[in-house]
Amino acid sequence: MVRLNPLFLLSAALALAFGPVAASAGAADDVAKGRALAERLCAGCHMNPAQGEKQGRSGIPGFQAVADRPGQSLEGTVAWLKSMPPMMPNHRLSQDEMFDLALFIMSLRHAE
Repeated sequence: MVRLNPLFLLSAALALAFGPVAASAGAADDVAKGRALAERLCAGCHMNPAQGEKQGRSGIPGFQAVADRPGQSLEGTVAWLKSMPPMMPNHRLSQDEMFDLALFIMSLRHAE
């Protein structure tokens, strides 16, 4: 089971609900760290221009498409990263890196 720090969850919820204006500096820093990590490790597969949801079994979704999936959550994204999905390279992310990356991915979510 994934255990998330309640203060982290509060910061993340504020960041996602109200954008950067209401987000704490810590949450904004975490999103920036997640973006830098994504640009370094994930961009070649998940951050291509106009990349949407995966097409077919071997397709690779863009991060915005992942964030926009119905029911997608910060907790679910972290849990998925922790599961070390076999179709992805094992970048040996720390727990903090997983949280930062998940927070960045969820920051891309379009308002419902």
